[in-house]
Amino acid sequence: MKIALPKLASTIQILRYLVLLGMTLVVAVRPAVASELPELGQDAAAIISPYEERRIGEEAMVQIRQSLDFVDDPELTYYLQRLGAKLTNTLSDQPHEFQFFLIANPSINAFALPGGFIGIHTGLVAKARSESELAAVLAHEISHVTQRHWPRMVAAQKDRAGVTMAAILASLVIAGSGNPNAVGVAMASMASNIDSQLVFTRTFEREADRIGIRLLSESDHDVSAMAGFFERLAEGSRYSGADVPEFMRTHPVTNSRIAEARSNEKRFTRKSITSSDAFWHFRARTLALYAPNTNHVITKFQSELDKGDTGASRQRAARYGIALALIELGEYDSARKEISTLRSEQPKNLQYRLTEADIELGNKNSKKGLRLYNYIYRNNSRNSWIIQRYAEVLLANNQAKTAVKVLKPALQRNPKSPTLNKLLATAAGETGDLIQAHRSMAEYYVINGNPHAAINQLDIAEKKARNNFYALAAIKARKREIKDRLSKSSTVN
Repeated sequence: MKIALPKLASTIQILRYLVLLGMTLVVAVRPAVASELPELGQDAAAIISPYEERRIGEEAMVQIRQSLDFVDDPELTYYLQRLGAKLTNTLSDQPHEFQFFLIANPSINAFALPGGFIGIHTGLVAKARSESELAAVLAHEISHVTQRHWPRMVAAQKDRAGVTMAAILASLVIAGSGNPNAVGVAMASMASNIDSQLVFTRTFEREADRIGIRLLSESDHDVSAMAGFFERLAEGSRYSGADVPEFMRTHPVTNSRIAEARSNEKRFTRKSITSSDAFWHFRARTLALYAPNTNHVITKFQSELDKGDTGASRQRAARYGIALALIELGEYDSARKEISTLRSEQPKNLQYRLTEADIELGNKNSKKGLRLYNYIYRNNSRNSWIIQRYAEVLLANNQAKTAVKVLKPALQRNPKSPTLNKLLATAAGETGDLIQAHRSMAEYYVINGNPHAAINQLDIAEKKARNNFYALAAIKARKREIKDRLSKSSTVN
């Protein structure tokens, strides 16, 4: 891959280009490159404003979405966003609107981007033994954002950006070229700074641990979960001879850091917390749909059922996981037996009812499956993840007109949902309403931080609406809004 380096006029542009060029590498190939940047500097706001920081994150997300396997499952997204919100709601001043998302990747990893974008790998969810452990990882990543570690790294570079940042950029370009020696070259290019970089990395991580533990306490989670999770990762890799988990590479864990985390947690009252029913079902669904080996997942869940001493919530979640895994394997009759058992225990449980409908759809009984979905939707017409599931099912079964009727009122309540906008674009396009289709895709791109693509969509919509005065006026007004935003943001630079 040949990449041309642009002329970089400012530290902000350097970081933006770093993000755009190398974030996929930072996350998936060599995340430690970013975390090894020097610290600190308290004048971060003078270098990058919170607004600019958000823009950098949005631009990074555009690139990341093209390279990483995002999980677009409404049930999983809903739970993760709620868990994250429980933590961020304890903040006295939220610098950004946080967005939490899953990446379908079996490695144990998590990361935070400028502006409040926090990603969790499905492999980390599988490794978590409790809701507090998963919350501990989120709390740590949230703290990287609230403490503005990205801007502080840039602030520290202002006196030597021409050397260090350029070296990192060059290293990322080499790595992105597919050169087998890329990682070695990247490390060599930064060898002169490596000692101080490691010290600063540990400073950032300790700070994120310390604030993260406070977030755990204030949101009623077990404060010991953070150090406990780190200890298990370290011990597991040490005795199994396995490769070090990605999380430990991106967030270097040392014995002293674990000891410091244990010391920090003593400042708070330790609470005996039971993981919620929602957590166990979230974990079960993640494993069933995204684990590398579905048969192994069934064996794992069956083992939990056979033990019989894991508690009612975890037992139900294990059976739920088995049912989902059986659907993945196309074994619908066996899946129906598992979900019937759960339905008899909790007949009003929405996840079980939707799974029952999915079984019928998968088993070519679309009439019954759609009837079940319609019944669930009519009784839960304001539930965001049910709306998404129902719209997807309608589109998959050639019922785009009904999907439009479902999606339009949902978007009036939640206009900033990227998924709902994209679904409406698809549904409108299939019904022949191309003006609406392109307008909805424009909103999808705006929400995902790609205003130029949004303007392109509105240009197309404008041509198609030339005989529709009201639609044309609305399209032109929206284009002006987006262009004004672009103009203001470029002035910041």
